[in-house]
Amino acid sequence: MDKPFVRARDFMYTHARLLERLLFAVRFEGAPPAAVGRLITAYQNPDGGLGHALEPDVRCPESQPLFIEIGLSAMRDAGWQDRDLAQALCSFLERVSDANGLVSPLLPNALNSPRAAHWRITGEAGINPTASICGLLYYQGVEHPWLSRATETCCEILRQDPPTEAHALLCVARLAEHLPDRKRAEEIIDRIGAALSAASFFIPAAPVASYGLTPLHFASSPASPLRRLFTEEQIEGHLADLLTRQEADGGWPISWEPPGEAARSEWRGRWTLEALMVLVAYGWINGQER
Repeated sequence: MDKPFVRARDFMYTHARLLERLLFAVRFEGAPPAAVGRLITAYQNPDGGLGHALEPDVRCPESQPLFIEIGLSAMRDAGWQDRDLAQALCSFLERVSDANGLVSPLLPNALNSPRAAHWRITGEAGINPTASICGLLYYQGVEHPWLSRATETCCEILRQDPPTEAHALLCVARLAEHLPDRKRAEEIIDRIGAALSAASFFIPAAPVASYGLTPLHFASSPASPLRRLFTEEQIEGHLADLLTRQEADGGWPISWEPPGEAARSEWRGRWTLEALMVLVAYGWINGQER
């Protein structure tokens, strides 16, 4: 029996919110993915977007582009497609985007609710989170005028002025993962590789001593199209470091201050799930034994 996995399973069922518990059951216990899709739909507001603190650090009920990114990511992780929901999300995003199709992570109404300190402002419309949302919508198999326009804008920005921050590059990576035009996707991955080494918040080599993104965020499995950007030493070092950071209660920690204990528990559930998915994908722990 794999003790790290067993301890993490106990943590998930004790502390994680329903969304991550359902995703855990889908990924590791053979549960059907439809329940994840139904739950994401329950977060939908009458305006077509997703709300209700789907990103745990922002506790507002109103629909936000950031929440749409989180919801679509969960559906992708579950292997679930809902084209009707995806079309509705496109229509909402079109209404809140700028003339070029870009969206900001949060709308001004998000600042009326409790939130983590790093969300002092809503952020400018840009690649983060637009590119990630576009990629995840391509996974849903939809077509929409907003999606095409936003994709072209993101690709043009990447060509002319590539991001110098790791979160924005991760959003571009999500677009590259799911973009139907695979030749274009490979060109995007090359641009990510050229920009990533000097990007802020990127931690190329273990150990992780502060908040940031690692190669495992970009290549979460050996099958990732971005795996070619990183050396074996980088991947193995971060896998070893990730495994050592499991805490006594079975979960993985977060490295920022959330707006409350509910958000802390919800984020730890998400980070624990992500750690498990990566460690199992690379064969560092066995996710089948319970």
